[in-house]
Amino acid sequence: MRTGQTRRFSALIALTLLIAAASPARVSASESISLPIDSPAEAHQAVLAAGAPFEDFVFLDGGLIGASQYFEVKGDPGSGATWVVVYTYGWGDCQAGCISRHTFVYLVDPVTGDATFDRQEGEALPADAPEVLRFVEAVDGAPVGIMPIDAVVPGASDAPGTDDPDWGAMYEQWYEDFIAGLEPCAPDADPTDPALMTCLLPDGSVAGPMPLFAPAPGPIDGGESHGDDGWIHELPKIILAVLLLWVGGAALVGWRKSRAS
Repeated sequence: MRTGQTRRFSALIALTLLIAAASPARVSASESISLPIDSPAEAHQAVLAAGAPFEDFVFLDGGLIGASQYFEVKGDPGSGATWVVVYTYGWGDCQAGCISRHTFVYLVDPVTGDATFDRQEGEALPADAPEVLRFVEAVDGAPVGIMPIDAVVPGASDAPGTDDPDWGAMYEQWYEDFIAGLEPCAPDADPTDPALMTCLLPDGSVAGPMPLFAPAPGPIDGGESHGDDGWIHELPKIILAVLLLWVGGAALVGWRKSRAS
């Protein structure tokens, strides 16, 4: 039985092989294909050069019997017409011709050697089909930008989720920025004056109104700590109080309506 690590590794290999198949790939001079392409074998090689995973498929001729992975090539050498390469994966009594089939069709330009995915046809591939073929089927021949689920390595179960923001840390940073942006208080400012604008006293403490849900006074604003009884711990109480007020108000409205009726 294949392990999860093996499946992920296979999926990554499949992704590497298939990325090039999402867009036309020109056969370079370093390839063993001479241009123009004028034979079925060269058309098949052009598809492989584009990154398509059909190395194990065999050419279908009159003497081939019982094959489950084969390809056919349609085109006329020297005509300048596009080559059509059809790859077929069959299953179910293939000795008698395969009961079920799934095909992938590629088009090859005989002049440039560009090989592009055209379409797929037939029944859905079975679960025991090669994983790389099921991947081509799933992304319909266009895997660029798509990462299969099996290729994503999950983090440790006790590791924090990367998508979960640390609201406490974010608020702490915002609070530090808020304090750093305050202007010093006037020399004769009265910290008890309710009309006093928020500012910094000479001793570094904060005077004036604080932001909504600001932490309780801490070292920077004259208190002992803002980590033990700050807004993070007080917020549930505030929410509960609001809910209780809402429930009480709804009950009062319902009582008055019942009295009126």
